[in-house]
Amino acid sequence: MPAALRTLGARERESAATRRAILRAGQHLLAKGGEAALSIRELCARAGVTAPTVYHHFGDKETLVDRIVNDWFLEFDRTLAAAAPSDDPVEALRHGLAQYVAYGCAQPEHYRLIFARARRTPAGLAAYDRLRRGMQALAAAGRLREPVEDATAACWASVHGVTSLVVGGFLTPDAPAVRLACDAILERLVTQPAPRRRGRKEVRHVQP
Repeated sequence: MPAALRTLGARERESAATRRAILRAGQHLLAKGGEAALSIRELCARAGVTAPTVYHHFGDKETLVDRIVNDWFLEFDRTLAAAAPSDDPVEALRHGLAQYVAYGCAQPEHYRLIFARARRTPAGLAAYDRLRRGMQALAAAGRLREPVEDATAACWASVHGVTSLVVGGFLTPDAPAVRLACDAILERLVTQPAPRRRGRKEVRHVQP
């Protein structure tokens, strides 16, 4: 391999390692004390870099926070994407709601922070779209009472409210209210399956 290519490869690896160090330091500070606790000076001390290095890789503090929040939203979306135990769209949605609450319980600091910012990230929009697709599947099966967009927003508001209470320590993860709230939104949005129509019985004529 030519020396120039070896040098380029080493520089790229060093640059990637620097970015990872900055991100790890930023994640720690953000989870520890929120956006206010993430100062560039503290970040540099923890990551072992200079301020110009941070600005070179991420532009500014807001862009860095956006990247960290987007990474956490990717983590959140992967939790929601965990395979449902059934192809039934109702059971798939029920499973998704349980996964939503489970993420908040497992990563309370991340959960607080990703929903504390008004700025939307691509992964955040993708996570919401996953919930929308679940509603579209219900609508396609003839099981959704309300328009898809209204149902998606109502479902998100309900499960987010419950999860926020759990994360805030107002409810325990196994509190009956958590299950009742998720069951209530499902009952309100989902219709019962239409009864199967019985075919006509064949009438046999007996020859005398």
